[in-house]
Amino acid sequence: MEIKNNKIENPLKYYREKTAEFDPQVLSAKSGVPFDGEAFHLTMMSRPAKLLWPALECYFEDDGSAASNAYIILFTRLVMYGILTPKGGKMLAYNEIPWGMHYYKAFQGRCLNRLSGVYGHNAVKLAEDALKFGAVKVPGGDCTIEFDFIPDLTVRATVWEGDDEFPANSQILFSDNFLLAFSAEEMAVVGDTFINALKGRW
Repeated sequence: MEIKNNKIENPLKYYREKTAEFDPQVLSAKSGVPFDGEAFHLTMMSRPAKLLWPALECYFEDDGSAASNAYIILFTRLVMYGILTPKGGKMLAYNEIPWGMHYYKAFQGRCLNRLSGVYGHNAVKLAEDALKFGAVKVPGGDCTIEFDFIPDLTVRATVWEGDDEFPANSQILFSDNFLLAFSAEEMAVVGDTFINALKGRW
């Protein structure tokens, strides 16, 4: 028997039912995500992808593989409700964004604890794994990477290794233009998505 994830399946069904209410050309003009008459096109973590409209099927253009449902929902939410704008120059922690404190415990468990759990005893592996989506190593902690989740929307992730005295720790910062592109809940999905990509799951 197939087991469905209702947190993913139900929202995706909802968005597929909503597409008829939206003009994709209007969405493209508002969001800044290009639309070619059949699909929206976006590069996410260095991989170009197309979101077919109104079917909301998503494929990576480098190898034709299908994106995960969580990825499709994030792409769809950006197209429907987000706006791509230039960076203002600030990097923000999750608890500094609107509603970030409300969702912080979930973000900590879903993203920060997971990141430090995977790389807290081998921080250099973080940079090695992140090369696959164009991240660069920058100063900070035991290992810090920086990359564009979407062109000009920058994520910076830092890991401090644990030892006998202190547990492993991590931090994830977002460029300030994320605030118009995604909600606080969606930014937690951004963290989840890039950690999945670090392990090769798209």
